[in-house]
Amino acid sequence: MTASSGSATADRPAAGLDILLVYVGSPSAAAERLQAALAATPVAVQPGDDPLAPSPGRADAVLVDAASDDPMAAERALDLVARLADGPAPVLVVGDRLPTHRRIALYRAGAVGVVGPDEAPAELLARVASLSGAARTAARAIARLREHSRRLDEQLRLAQRLQMDFLPRRMPAMDSARFAARLEPAAWVAGDFYDIFRLDEQHVGFYVADAVGHGIPAALLTVFVKKSLRTKHIEGKHYELIPPPEALRLLNADLLSAELQETPFITMVYGLYNEVTRECVWARAGHPEPLLLDSNAALEPLAGGGPLLGIFPDATFDTCRRTLEPGQRLLLYSDGAERVESDRRSNPDRLREVIQTAALLPLEALLDAVLDAVRGATGGRRLADDVTLVALEVADGADGSA
Repeated sequence: MTASSGSATADRPAAGLDILLVYVGSPSAAAERLQAALAATPVAVQPGDDPLAPSPGRADAVLVDAASDDPMAAERALDLVARLADGPAPVLVVGDRLPTHRRIALYRAGAVGVVGPDEAPAELLARVASLSGAARTAARAIARLREHSRRLDEQLRLAQRLQMDFLPRRMPAMDSARFAARLEPAAWVAGDFYDIFRLDEQHVGFYVADAVGHGIPAALLTVFVKKSLRTKHIEGKHYELIPPPEALRLLNADLLSAELQETPFITMVYGLYNEVTRECVWARAGHPEPLLLDSNAALEPLAGGGPLLGIFPDATFDTCRRTLEPGQRLLLYSDGAERVESDRRSNPDRLREVIQTAALLPLEALLDAVLDAVRGATGGRRLADDVTLVALEVADGADGSA
């Protein structure tokens, strides 16, 4: 391809324009007349050694000769328009007497206009200048949008790292039991959250919380939960552990007293595990039921209820207790883990099947098997919801003696 730039003339609406005129095979009479009319203007001509792969370079517009009556040339012109339409220069076609169906096909391929062989050079250049200016404006807008998107991605990556830093870096050490956990956000940041923390020499606290929705608003609520959950009453050198139902009641009151503009619905399970007696005490606020898994793969949903946090001022929550036997596992999860169907629908029964199938795996491998099932249901797409899994396993040799 060669390019030439002529000097500005009185009838040129814009100086320095470069037009690329591309022939498909032999030029049509319409294209030859148009080229003759543009003889005094900057025109770059590629006669067509490889007409399906021209490089428009820095052309302000590309004119494709589509006036030929040859069906093969017409098809090649259509292919050429489709290829060039992805470039930065607007694409016009030469041939004002094209049949309607061909015009429609060319427009669908990416052409932005039709040029007649008798169109005045000044008018054509004015059209090119207008289209080129619009293309440059759009290119600048796209560049700004990409830069904004890049900066937003950086901020979201940072927010994700900060949220992950709030998660426990290591599980509390216990002789008779151990915890494992997984959290996989559906977006950069999650509306799910969990924590596992030692309260004293005998007790470990743990919870899974799920702010309704996901993304940044829900993620901010998880920070509120972490900072607002009260686990102890401390007076001087003495303390008293707050029972899980009371802890949820206080958190619910804090959410309501914050008077947030958007109603912050949160589901949650909060529990205490006594590693000496193996007794687990928990309360549930609108969250999926915990599951108790025996060493023989028997699975039992654990009842006990209460409403979502952030809705009812006088909400109360049931106290649930269970002494865990050696070899048993207690599983807590957010409802995103229930999306194990191929269409990503929620199916608690199917989730329980997945858990029972993986029941004999080590604790971490069991959680990974559930995550793999959720990922497999996406068909390669992003997760439909955040997924959080927390598991407590009592060692086979634990006797529960004080």
